[in-house]
Amino acid sequence: VTLAFSKQSRDPAYASAAPALASGILLAWTVMFVRVIIMILVVNRDLLPALATPLATMAVVALAVAWYLRRRGGTPQSTEGVPLTNPFSLTAAAKFAAFFALVLLVMKLMQTYAPDRGVFLVAALAGTTDVDAITLSMAQYARTGAVAIAGQAIIIATLANTIVKAAMAGVLGSAELRAPVLIATMAVLAAGGAAL
Repeated sequence: VTLAFSKQSRDPAYASAAPALASGILLAWTVMFVRVIIMILVVNRDLLPALATPLATMAVVALAVAWYLRRRGGTPQSTEGVPLTNPFSLTAAAKFAAFFALVLLVMKLMQTYAPDRGVFLVAALAGTTDVDAITLSMAQYARTGAVAIAGQAIIIATLANTIVKAAMAGVLGSAELRAPVLIATMAVLAAGGAAL
């Protein structure tokens, strides 16, 4: 959504809809924060106390800014939608499985050769592309008793993911989209850091 809306914001047909596109981007980020909470609830509830406040705070801030932007946003002249792919395709599942296996392998190597800090580095790197694999691997990692480290690693991954998406919007989006997304990013990061 961030990629598609950032590119669409440069289209003259979407010139007046930059706030609405920024709102859509922030709504997608809100879903990501909520999705991480749901995964934690399903996979390892012991992590929830460490993660609920920072993730919920970031979700609420992103949602509030999205609501504000949507209320003042225009309507696009084009009706072109977000390009969607089938999330249940065999190719998508195989790519996720391969990435998840790679994250687990790197996590095991870090546990052996660089405990604690190495986990944070892996979380930041994995978070640049996807938070699902690192969330699932950290939920498994927390079963060994390192709940605080796993929780911090998940927050680091979500912050890294948010920064990468903001950079994507900043580079690919129009100036009208860039400003509200970057301001919202600073608010989300500050809220997450304060809550953490």
